[in-house]
Formats: sequence, C-alpha cells, structure tokens
Amino acid sequence: MDRRVEGMVVRREAVLARLVELAKAERRIAAVWLQGSLARGDEDPYSDIDAYLAIDDEDFAELWDGRIELLAQIARPLAWCDATSPGLKAVHALLEGGVKLDLFFEPLSQLEHTRRPAVHVLHDAEGCSPRLLTGFEAPTEAIAYIVGIIIRMTRQGATWPLRLLHRGQWSTLAMMEIDLINAQLAQLMALQIDPAHFYMNPFSLYRLLNGEQQAELDRLTHRALVATAHRDATELKDVHLEVYDALVREGRAACSALGAPYPLDVADERDLRALLEREWCG
Repeated sequence: MDRRVEGMVVRREAVLARLVELAKAERRIAAVWLQGSLARGDEDPYSDIDAYLAIDDEDFAELWDGRIELLAQIARPLAWCDATSPGLKAVHALLEGGVKLDLFFEPLSQLEHTRRPAVHVLHDAEGCSPRLLTGFEAPTEAIAYIVGIIIRMTRQGATWPLRLLHRGQWSTLAMMEIDLINAQLAQLMALQIDPAHFYMNPFSLYRLLNGEQQAELDRLTHRALVATAHRDATELKDVHLEVYDALVREGRAACSALGAPYPLDVADERDLRALLEREWCG
C-alpha cells in the first residue's frame, strides 16, 4: 500500500479511537455506531466516517448546541458545516489530516424508529444495540417517481448544449457533458444494481458500478474531455448524441428495474434527438 494511502487509514483509525474515548468519557452519550461503507465493510482508504451518537433526550439540546466543542475533542476541524436536510441533526467536517467525518446526533428515544442498511457498534453504554434495527428497504415506488421527474427534467433541458455551443461557452458546456455522464448516466446505471443507490453520494456512484459500466463512463468522459479541450464541435456532437442515446437506454433499463413505466414517448425522444443533430453547429 502506498505510504500516503496507508497514512490516511492510520489517521482515520485514530479518529475512530478518539471518538470511542470521548463517548466513554461523556456520560450524555449512550452509544456510538457506524453506518455507511465502514459498517457495510466495503470501504476504501479514503472512505468517510459516518458516525452516529445516541444521546439521552434531556441532554440532547445541550450536547447539540456544543457540537463544535465536541467535534474539536475528536480532532481539529479544518472546515465544518451543519447538515441542511430539514430535521437532520448532523455535522459534516473535514478534520486535520484529511479525514472526513459526518457526525449524526440521534435522541435515545427515537432509535428504533429508523431501519438502517448496516450498523457497526463502537460503544454502547446503555444497551442500545438491540434498538438499532437493520433491514432498510429502499422505497422503490418513491424513487421511481423521482427518477421519472429527473429523466423529464434532463430532456426538457436538452437544448442547453445547443445554447451553450452557439454562445461559445465551452467551459460551461464541458461541465454539462461531464455531469450528464458521471452524475445522470452513472445514477441510472447504479439504480439497476440496487434502488438504494439512489441515496448514495454522487461522488461514490462510480465505485458501485460493474467493470463494464465503469469502462463506458470512462470512454465517454475521455471523448467529451478531448472534444471540449480542442473545441471540436463536430466531435462533441457525436459524443453528445452517444451520451443522449445512453441516457435513453439506461433510463429505460433503470425504470424497468424499478418496476415503473418509462416517462417519455418514443416519438418525442426521436424528434428531440433529431433537433439536436439538426441544430448543432460545427
């Protein structure tokens, strides 16, 4: 293992050890556990720490208000922010040494109200483990509904590449192409493997895919980067139409995997593709 990679693992283990020490010393923390890749066992040396604290209800507000002081007892935060999801009490922090820690706060009384994909308990002072229920099942119907909206949104914005190209906004166009490939297309691929991948960080989608899917993203990304770097509108047209076809193909496959109808009409898709081909400049 590369020494820099090994160093990251060592620093992450040190953060985990300090987290356990803090929990043992802090009476208001009833339990500490991990979720995410470190709980599932599919982490790599650069995986985040998704750590959860169970806190007695009467102490919750006080401990949450002192979250930054608590965080500093684990490691020096170089940058941090509160979670933005309504109702979620969590701090996202980049710690000294490059370790990423997402620290979630949960009231003790609410533990059994959530099904979790995986749990790895680090410390349990009050017998919380039996209340940490696993067996999470992704809400396939709700995911399918949102994916249908995303597909529709992607298509109704499909003429943006034309506008950017005609305006000469090559940097913005490059950003759009890379996003279509590595966010939109990657997510549709990942959903075919497991609907729960809908909730994964977009930056983690690539490593969830099989080798063939990864190779396809790599190939399209390389072509798009070369075309935009050389400002080759003709080559980029070919790449974009191939990406468009892939979005249709993988979108249909994702909807099928989710047991949902594909939200767009065949004739509309055909005419939209023809519009892109006709109006592209080069």
